[in-house]
Amino acid sequence: MKNTLRNIFLAIGFGTLIFTPMIIFDNGINDTMRSVIIWLTASILYGASFSILKMKTIFRYPLHIIACFAITLAVRTGYSYFMNGEVHFKKLFLVTLPVFIAVYILLFLYMKYFGSPDTQKDTKE
Repeated sequence: MKNTLRNIFLAIGFGTLIFTPMIIFDNGINDTMRSVIIWLTASILYGASFSILKMKTIFRYPLHIIACFAITLAVRTGYSYFMNGEVHFKKLFLVTLPVFIAVYILLFLYMKYFGSPDTQKDTKE
């Protein structure tokens, strides 16, 4: 079961990387595709942030949380500016923080149960 869910998430990631350029080639870049590209880039940065969890310090989890939140807030701020021409930072922050915390907790529990990327081992089902 663990390998199946891991493979599903990997397939979603690979599928996104493959189909995003194909959709752009077929239909061009519109507002929806800009959003997809922005959040796909953020996802790549989130993936890179897992290197923080490999650090040998007690601060690795707080550093990871701060890094991921900074990525999320920066992307949301930039997205808001490019789409609306202005940023209401206080409102953006107050909406982003609780949603980010809820999603981070869910993902943390997922990684705790299914294993984080650095501890994931290939096992036979």
